[in-house]
Amino acid sequence: MSDLMQLEVNNGIGILRFTQPERRNPYSIAFVDELVAALDAAQADDAVRAVVMTGGDHFSSGGDLVGFQTEMAKGARATYNLVDKVHAGGRAAYGFNKPLIAAVNGVAYGAGMSLALCADVIVAAEDARFCEVFAKVGGCPDTGSSWLLQQRIGAGAARLLILTGREISGKTAHQMRVVEDCVPADQTEATAIALATEMAANPMFGIESCKRVMRQSAECTFEEALETECRAQTVLLRAHDFPEAMKAFSEKRKPKFRDC
Repeated sequence: MSDLMQLEVNNGIGILRFTQPERRNPYSIAFVDELVAALDAAQADDAVRAVVMTGGDHFSSGGDLVGFQTEMAKGARATYNLVDKVHAGGRAAYGFNKPLIAAVNGVAYGAGMSLALCADVIVAAEDARFCEVFAKVGGCPDTGSSWLLQQRIGAGAARLLILTGREISGKTAHQMRVVEDCVPADQTEATAIALATEMAANPMFGIESCKRVMRQSAECTFEEALETECRAQTVLLRAHDFPEAMKAFSEKRKPKFRDC
């Protein structure tokens, strides 16, 4: 693997570690490429019966807004292709056939929160910080979160988090059923590994079938949600407020939004 993440296998459990916690593991195109490759490798390896994703001190701060600007400057088509490329990470995680556990410490913002939501189960530190930050910067949910969050907590609670862009702690996320387990920060990874080990002990064909049935019984397809997000996000990324938010971020000032 690259300097962005590493996959190690111990006793049938794959540990997928995001290895830039000092940068809060930004969700860049390179990150997506490595994520897809790692999950494909784990899927193909019969020795891997479950995977835990963890980012160390921070899970992921979300989209690499500064890094995305080069493609966005090329226009709407390039921006659409960029968003669709970013979505490949969510597709790989959500479509992973074996048990997938997210162990979340620190921040899980935007696409980082979406990636955690793609897991079968999320184990969060009590002081973890979750945020559907999209509305705060003039965008809309992407990477599947508009669908994934409603699947977990219902439409009303999902709208509350998405429309406010409110940050919530791991404890609050557990109370709202965004995450399935909440533990002290120094126990997150161990708890996730124990849960993955419990799942991995079951017959793998049955486990894979369970996941397939549950995906197919959802109210709509994940791809339909991704396409809806991709079209809306493409427009918003080329509007005023999202580019203004990125410019303000680069210039270390408060953005001047125009609601357009």
